[in-house]
Amino acid sequence: MGKTQSKDKYEEANFSKRKMSFTSASMAFGAWPEKVNMCEPTINATLYFDTCPTVEGLVPLCQVVSSYERCAGIPEGTPGKADWRIKFVDFEPKDMIRTIKASSDDEVHTKIENLLHDSTRNRNLPWWEIVRIEAPKGCRSAIVIRIDHVIGDGISLVNLMEQILTDNDGAKLDEIIPASMSKKFNRKLSFGQKFCQFFKIIYYFFVVLGLPVGSFDTKTAFRANMGAKMDYTWKRKLIRFQALPLDYVKKLKSEGGVSLNDVMFTCLGGAIRRYNIAQNCEVTDKKKKNIRCRALMPVAFPRPNVDKNDKSAILRNKWVFVGADFGVGYEDVVERLRYVNGNMNVMKNSPLAGVQLAVQESIPPKLPLNAGRKTVHDTFVRHSVIFSNVPGPEKIVKFGGQEVMETQMYFNNLLPQVGILSYRGNIFMNMNMDTEAIPGGEMMPVYFAREMLDLSENDASVLCKGDVGFK
Repeated sequence: MGKTQSKDKYEEANFSKRKMSFTSASMAFGAWPEKVNMCEPTINATLYFDTCPTVEGLVPLCQVVSSYERCAGIPEGTPGKADWRIKFVDFEPKDMIRTIKASSDDEVHTKIENLLHDSTRNRNLPWWEIVRIEAPKGCRSAIVIRIDHVIGDGISLVNLMEQILTDNDGAKLDEIIPASMSKKFNRKLSFGQKFCQFFKIIYYFFVVLGLPVGSFDTKTAFRANMGAKMDYTWKRKLIRFQALPLDYVKKLKSEGGVSLNDVMFTCLGGAIRRYNIAQNCEVTDKKKKNIRCRALMPVAFPRPNVDKNDKSAILRNKWVFVGADFGVGYEDVVERLRYVNGNMNVMKNSPLAGVQLAVQESIPPKLPLNAGRKTVHDTFVRHSVIFSNVPGPEKIVKFGGQEVMETQMYFNNLLPQVGILSYRGNIFMNMNMDTEAIPGGEMMPVYFAREMLDLSENDASVLCKGDVGFK
C-alpha cells in the first residue's frame, strides 16, 4: 500500500518514479570540495561537417532525445543523499538548439573551447543542449551535443546516439557498442575460479580503499603543478591529435599481440616521457623505470540488451575509475608496451572494477558530504591523466541529414583529460589541459606521433593518410 502511495505522490508532483544512483546524484549536487572551484561535468560530443545541419533538421532529433526520462526534466534531491529524481519540465524541442557563427576553422575551434565552460544548468530546461557552430563554405562546421554527466555515462550515451544517427542511406544504425563489452562482465566461473576470486576480492577491497591515501605520482615536469592542493583553474586548451587510420593501429596491436587500447596508452606514456625530456626534467634520468605516472580510466558496465528500449532506464551512470601506470620510465617503446599490456591483462582478469563499483555504491552514500567530496579530490590528485576511449560507428553516419566527417569527445576535468573516439576507419583523439600549468603541452600530438613511428618503424606518411584532420 505504502509503495503505491509513494508512486502516486511522485506522479502528482511530476517526478520520475525511478531514483538516480548515488553516482548520478553526486554529479548533480557536486562531487568536489567547494574550494576546488570545479566546473560542471558536461560531456561535449562534437561532430564536424562540411555543411552544418539546419535547425529544422535538428528539431526531430531533439524530440527523440526528449523522450528519454533523464533528458525530459531537471534533477532534484538532497545534497549528499541518494533521493534524486527527475522533475519533468515543459519545453519545446527547438528550445534545446542554439547557433553560434564562426568565420574560420580556427574560430570554430576557439568557439568550442569557450563553449565547454558554458552552463547547461542555469535555465529552466533539461541539462543538455545542441549547439550549432556554423562556418562558411570551405571550413568545417561543428555540432556540439552537450549533455550533463548526470544524465549518463559515455557508454549509455552511445546507446542514445544510436537513435539519432543514421547510416549514409538514412537508415537506423546497427549497435555501436560491441557485444563483447557486455559479455566480459558475465563470464561464468568454475568452482575453483570462484574460490580464487573470493580472496582476490578481499585483496582488491583494500586496494580500492587505499586509493585516496596512497602514493602520489612522481613529481616530474608534467606533474609540476599537480598535487594535494590542486584546484580547477578554468584555463583549458583543446589539443587535437592527427587522426590515425584504424587499420594502422590494428596492425600494430595484432603484431604485438596486445589490444588497441594498449597501443594508444603506451604511446601516450611515451609522449609524456618525451615532454619531460623536452622540459629538461632531471627526475626522468634519476628515477628511470621507478617513475610513477598513472591514468584514471573509466570502466563502464553496459546495460543488458533487454533494457535498451526502456527510456527510463537506459541512461545511467554505472562506471568506475581504475588506475593504470603508463610506464613513463621505460625508454624503449616495445618494452613499455609489454609492461602496459601485462598490467592491463592483470586488471582485466581481476575483480577490481566490480569491487570498485561495490565500494562506490555502498560506502560514499554513508559518508558525510564533505568527507565524500574530499575522497574524490584525494583520489584524483594522486594521478596524472584521465584516459577515456569510447567506440564509435565503423561506417559513415549522418546527423540532421548531413554526413559526419569527424568526431571528438571533449570534457573538462581537474586533470588533463584524453578523449579517444573511433569513427569511419579513423581514430580521433584530443587532450584537454591547462597549458599554463603544463607549458609546452601543445607538443603532445607530435610526441605521440613519434612514439607511434618508433613502434611501427614505418614511414611518417602513414600517419597522414587521408583528409581526416583539422583543416
